[in-house]
Amino acid sequence: MATKPISDNVAKTVIPGRQAMSDTHRELYFARWDARNRLVTGGASMFPGPAGAPLRKPVAERLQRLWPQIGDVEFDFVWSGYIGMTPDSLLHPEVPGFPRIHELGPDGFAWVGCNGRAVALSISLGRELARATQGVAIEKLGLTLSNPKPRPFQPIMRRLAPFALPLYRRLDVKEI
Repeated sequence: MATKPISDNVAKTVIPGRQAMSDTHRELYFARWDARNRLVTGGASMFPGPAGAPLRKPVAERLQRLWPQIGDVEFDFVWSGYIGMTPDSLLHPEVPGFPRIHELGPDGFAWVGCNGRAVALSISLGRELARATQGVAIEKLGLTLSNPKPRPFQPIMRRLAPFALPLYRRLDVKEI
Protein backbone atom coordinates (compact mmCIF):
# COMPACT_ATOMS: atom_id res chain seq x y z
CA MET A 1 0.00 0.00 0.00
CA ALA A 2 1.26 3.49 -0.75
CA THR A 3 -0.20 6.57 0.91
CA LYS A 4 -0.98 9.78 -0.86
CA PRO A 5 2.15 11.99 -0.89
CA ILE A 6 2.95 13.41 2.54
CA SER A 7 4.26 16.95 2.98
CA ASP A 8 8.01 17.46 3.38
CA ASN A 9 7.51 19.01 6.83
CA VAL A 10 5.69 15.95 8.14
CA ALA A 11 7.90 13.46 6.25
CA LYS A 12 10.98 14.87 8.02
CA THR A 13 9.54 13.60 11.30
CA VAL A 14 8.60 10.10 10.09
CA ILE A 15 11.61 7.84 9.50
CA PRO A 16 13.77 10.99 9.05
CA GLY A 17 16.71 9.08 7.55
CA ARG A 18 14.34 7.65 4.92
CA GLN A 19 15.67 4.16 5.64
CA ALA A 20 13.37 1.15 5.44
CA MET A 21 11.78 0.20 8.77
CA SER A 22 10.65 -3.20 9.97
CA ASP A 23 9.83 -4.04 13.56
CA THR A 24 10.11 -7.24 15.55
CA HIS A 25 6.40 -8.11 15.69
CA ARG A 26 5.33 -11.39 14.18
CA GLU A 27 2.50 -9.47 12.54
CA LEU A 28 4.87 -7.12 10.79
CA TYR A 29 4.94 -3.38 10.85
CA PHE A 30 7.09 -2.11 8.02
CA ALA A 31 7.41 1.05 5.99
CA ARG A 32 9.65 2.93 3.62
CA TRP A 33 9.46 6.13 1.63
CA ASP A 34 9.13 6.23 -2.13
CA ALA A 35 10.52 8.99 -4.36
CA ARG A 36 7.24 10.94 -4.25
CA ASN A 37 6.95 11.08 -0.44
CA ARG A 38 4.47 8.24 -0.24
CA LEU A 39 4.81 5.95 2.73
CA VAL A 40 4.84 2.37 1.42
CA THR A 41 3.60 -0.16 3.95
CA GLY A 42 1.22 -3.08 4.24
CA GLY A 43 -0.31 -5.74 6.36
CA ALA A 44 -1.60 -9.27 6.45
CA SER A 45 -5.14 -10.50 6.24
CA MET A 46 -6.64 -13.94 6.67
CA PHE A 47 -9.27 -13.14 4.07
CA PRO A 48 -8.00 -10.59 1.56
CA GLY A 49 -10.68 -8.70 -0.30
CA PRO A 50 -10.78 -6.66 -3.49
CA ALA A 51 -8.31 -3.76 -3.67
CA GLY A 52 -7.07 -4.50 -0.15
CA ALA A 53 -10.41 -3.45 1.35
CA PRO A 54 -9.99 -5.33 4.68
CA LEU A 55 -6.53 -3.83 5.21
CA ARG A 56 -7.07 -0.15 4.42
CA LYS A 57 -8.58 0.83 7.77
CA PRO A 58 -6.33 -1.19 10.13
CA VAL A 59 -3.16 -0.21 8.28
CA ALA A 60 -4.19 3.48 8.24
CA GLU A 61 -4.89 3.26 11.99
CA ARG A 62 -1.50 1.62 12.56
CA LEU A 63 0.29 4.43 10.70
CA GLN A 64 -1.61 7.04 12.71
CA ARG A 65 -0.74 5.22 15.95
CA LEU A 66 2.97 5.09 15.02
CA TRP A 67 3.14 8.63 13.62
CA PRO A 68 0.13 10.73 14.73
CA GLN A 69 1.55 13.76 12.92
CA ILE A 70 0.64 12.27 9.52
CA GLY A 71 -3.06 12.92 10.15
CA ASP A 72 -5.69 11.19 8.03
CA VAL A 73 -4.23 8.42 5.91
CA GLU A 74 -5.43 7.71 2.39
CA PHE A 75 -3.87 5.27 -0.03
CA ASP A 76 -3.10 6.05 -3.67
CA PHE A 77 -2.09 2.48 -4.46
CA VAL A 78 -2.98 -0.91 -2.99
CA TRP A 79 -1.79 -4.27 -4.29
CA SER A 80 -1.76 -7.73 -2.88
CA GLY A 81 -0.03 -11.05 -3.15
CA TYR A 82 1.75 -13.69 -1.15
CA ILE A 83 4.90 -13.24 0.86
CA GLY A 84 7.68 -15.78 0.82
CA MET A 85 7.69 -17.52 4.19
CA THR A 86 10.25 -20.02 5.33
CA PRO A 87 9.15 -23.14 7.23
CA ASP A 88 10.78 -22.04 10.48
CA SER A 89 8.49 -18.98 10.62
CA LEU A 90 5.41 -21.22 10.60
CA LEU A 91 6.69 -24.19 12.58
CA HIS A 92 8.41 -22.07 15.24
CA PRO A 93 6.39 -18.85 15.61
CA GLU A 94 8.32 -17.92 18.72
CA VAL A 95 11.31 -16.92 16.55
CA PRO A 96 11.33 -14.84 13.39
CA GLY A 97 11.76 -16.74 10.15
CA PHE A 98 15.02 -16.26 8.32
CA PRO A 99 15.41 -15.85 4.57
CA ARG A 100 17.18 -18.51 2.56
CA ILE A 101 20.21 -17.39 0.60
CA HIS A 102 21.45 -19.70 -2.11
CA GLU A 103 24.67 -19.73 -4.11
CA LEU A 104 23.56 -20.78 -7.58
CA GLY A 105 27.04 -20.81 -9.12
CA PRO A 106 30.08 -18.57 -9.46
CA ASP A 107 28.86 -15.03 -8.78
CA GLY A 108 25.25 -16.21 -8.88
CA PHE A 109 23.10 -15.82 -5.78
CA ALA A 110 19.42 -15.72 -4.91
CA TRP A 111 17.36 -15.18 -1.82
CA VAL A 112 13.83 -16.21 -0.95
CA GLY A 113 11.55 -16.17 2.06
CA CYS A 114 11.98 -12.80 3.73
CA ASN A 115 8.83 -13.57 5.74
CA GLY A 116 7.32 -10.17 5.08
CA ARG A 117 10.52 -8.27 5.86
CA ALA A 118 11.74 -7.82 2.28
CA VAL A 119 11.09 -4.07 2.34
CA ALA A 120 13.77 -3.67 4.98
CA LEU A 121 15.95 -6.73 4.28
CA SER A 122 16.33 -6.29 0.52
CA ILE A 123 18.60 -3.27 0.98
CA SER A 124 21.00 -5.10 3.29
CA LEU A 125 20.81 -8.43 1.47
CA GLY A 126 21.30 -6.74 -1.89
CA ARG A 127 24.39 -4.93 -0.63
CA GLU A 128 25.91 -8.12 0.80
CA LEU A 129 25.15 -10.13 -2.34
CA ALA A 130 26.69 -7.38 -4.48
CA ARG A 131 29.83 -7.58 -2.33
CA ALA A 132 29.86 -11.36 -2.84
CA THR A 133 29.77 -10.94 -6.63
CA GLN A 134 32.69 -8.51 -6.33
CA GLY A 135 34.89 -11.17 -4.77
CA VAL A 136 34.43 -10.64 -1.02
CA ALA A 137 34.70 -14.03 0.68
CA ILE A 138 31.38 -15.46 1.85
CA GLU A 139 32.81 -15.93 5.36
CA LYS A 140 33.30 -12.14 5.62
CA LEU A 141 29.70 -11.33 4.72
CA GLY A 142 26.63 -11.30 6.92
CA LEU A 143 25.12 -14.18 4.97
CA THR A 144 24.39 -17.76 5.81
CA LEU A 145 24.04 -19.88 2.69
CA SER A 146 21.64 -22.77 2.42
CA ASN A 147 20.94 -25.30 -0.29
CA PRO A 148 17.73 -25.00 -2.29
CA LYS A 149 15.41 -27.88 -1.62
CA PRO A 150 11.88 -28.70 -2.68
CA ARG A 151 9.04 -27.96 -0.31
CA PRO A 152 6.57 -30.81 -0.88
CA PHE A 153 3.82 -29.33 1.29
CA GLN A 154 4.14 -25.79 -0.06
CA PRO A 155 0.67 -25.72 -1.71
CA ILE A 156 -0.93 -26.79 1.58
CA MET A 157 1.16 -24.38 3.66
CA ARG A 158 0.24 -21.53 1.33
CA ARG A 159 -3.42 -22.10 2.19
CA LEU A 160 -2.79 -22.58 5.91
CA ALA A 161 -0.32 -19.72 6.44
CA PRO A 162 -2.96 -16.95 6.80
CA PHE A 163 -4.46 -18.84 9.73
CA ALA A 164 -1.21 -18.32 11.65
CA LEU A 165 -2.09 -14.62 11.88
CA PRO A 166 -4.27 -14.91 15.04
CA LEU A 167 -1.47 -16.88 16.73
CA TYR A 168 1.09 -14.23 15.72
CA ARG A 169 -1.15 -11.47 17.10
CA ARG A 170 -1.62 -13.35 20.39
CA LEU A 171 2.14 -13.91 20.76
CA ASP A 172 2.82 -10.23 20.00
CA VAL A 173 0.37 -9.09 22.70
CA LYS A 174 1.93 -11.51 25.20
CA GLU A 175 5.40 -10.12 24.45
CA ILE A 176 4.38 -6.49 24.68
